[in-house]
Amino acid sequence: MELKRMSICLALFVLACISHCSEARHSLVRRGADEVNYDELQNDEGADDEAQNDAEGNDEEDTAVVAKIVTQSALYNVTIGRTVRLECLVSPATASVVVQWTRNNTKYFIGTQKDYEQDLASYSVGDRFSIAANSTDLLIREVRPSDSGIYTCGILQFKPVHIQHHLVVVESPRILMFTATNNGQLVEGSDLVLTCKVSGSPPPKIVWSRGEGNVNKRLQENDATYLGNTLTIKNVRRSHSGSYYCYAFNGVGTNQSEVHVVVRGKPRVHVERTVVNSAIGVEAILECAVHDDAASYIRWYKDGQRIEDSSRAYSISSDGQRSNLSVIPRHDDDFGTFTCEAENEQGSHNRSIDLVQSPVLEDLQVDGPKISLTIHSHQPVEVIELQLKELDGDAEWKTLNVPVPQSRNTHEYQVDYSLEDHLSNGGKYEVTVKVKNDKSWSAHTNPAVIEYVLPGGSAHSLESTPIFLATALMYLLVRM
Repeated sequence: MELKRMSICLALFVLACISHCSEARHSLVRRGADEVNYDELQNDEGADDEAQNDAEGNDEEDTAVVAKIVTQSALYNVTIGRTVRLECLVSPATASVVVQWTRNNTKYFIGTQKDYEQDLASYSVGDRFSIAANSTDLLIREVRPSDSGIYTCGILQFKPVHIQHHLVVVESPRILMFTATNNGQLVEGSDLVLTCKVSGSPPPKIVWSRGEGNVNKRLQENDATYLGNTLTIKNVRRSHSGSYYCYAFNGVGTNQSEVHVVVRGKPRVHVERTVVNSAIGVEAILECAVHDDAASYIRWYKDGQRIEDSSRAYSISSDGQRSNLSVIPRHDDDFGTFTCEAENEQGSHNRSIDLVQSPVLEDLQVDGPKISLTIHSHQPVEVIELQLKELDGDAEWKTLNVPVPQSRNTHEYQVDYSLEDHLSNGGKYEVTVKVKNDKSWSAHTNPAVIEYVLPGGSAHSLESTPIFLATALMYLLVRM
């Protein structure tokens, strides 16, 4: 019995051991499986991380660089012929940044790009425009006025950016041509046209002037007609002769040019005296002067008949633009009207001189109540007649005989006479004189005006005296 019980216990022990071993084997199998899954999981996680990193790296490579322009827009004033550099500094200055320059909003003008394997190269447009080496600046050599304008520097990218520079090419004024009608040689009555062609940047303004002595006088609106770069003076006269100036300025510099104008016309004849006194056998010299820029041909006439240079009755002497005719009358018929005439290409002009035997009076001079005049007469003077009248009211002429003075020489008399005793009232008087010699009367002198003030009062003091006395007498009667 006891043996049976031990056998049963041994069997149970063996079964327990076998069961324990089986569980241990299964536990190892599960642990190995778990370890394999953990490694695979780590490998999967590593693969996922690498994939994620690869994806992120691809995103960075796919994102473009956004560039900007550091330079600010500016105004460039450049003198003609110089070189100018228009700045366009970009950031970042990488090889992938592409810059393009355009002018006046036109299409592609000039651009730059960087090669992935090379540094920035210079690309030339024509002989004068280029991109400055190792930069994105625009270089313009030997600038011209036509280069002025708006220059745009832009970056070609998804969101373009750009700046604009304003280039102004400046140049001092230059006078290309300054001319006058017919090279400045004009005839009276024609039109003078002055033309002044100028260049410069900015376009110059023009001011016209004319030389008067040592001073240049600016021409005003009423002096001429102005249209653009021309000036016109219509119906010119000799007085328009002289130097004219074109003055150009534009804020950068100034310039001027000169042209000389000569206006020619008919000669102008001038005589010293229009009336000359002489006598039989007494030589008279008739003087004539010609005003002309060029030589004129001078002729003399007697009562409309040409006097020949070879005439024995007359003697003509000339010195340049002056001519004198010497006359010695032999008979009364030798007196008369002599004419000096000058002629040039534009025409002729003349003045006449009367050779007479009657007295010749110079202008009458007045000094208070005194008069004076000079009488020319180779014949004895017989009568000096003076006529006088008040200017106020309807006064009549009063005739006075002035004493004949002694002749200072053979043919000249000097008259000085006071009218104080003949001026009864103060005020204004008109006076004229004529003279008679043994041949005839002279013509009246031009009237002269005497303004006479009575001694101790005004010109009308005598007129006011009765009123003053009457007023004083009434005052005394009232007081009595």
